[in-house]
Amino acid sequence: MVLGDVAGMVEGVAHVEVDAESHLELVRRLDITRTPTVLVLDAAGRIRKRATGAPRRADVIAAIGEVA
Repeated sequence: MVLGDVAGMVEGVAHVEVDAESHLELVRRLDITRTPTVLVLDAAGRIRKRATGAPRRADVIAAIGEVA
């Protein structure tokens, strides 16, 4: 819920959840080895931040701030 809450607070930010088991090709292409994995992308769709484990609100907000 943290990711969706933060995305709702920050204009231009979207939260997209992908079921890894249903999208194994994408998981392999993005080198996802643990779940959950959070990817922060810039406006061009490039991965700028990557984190594994349960996200903390402060960390998510800081990561978005660094990319924005």
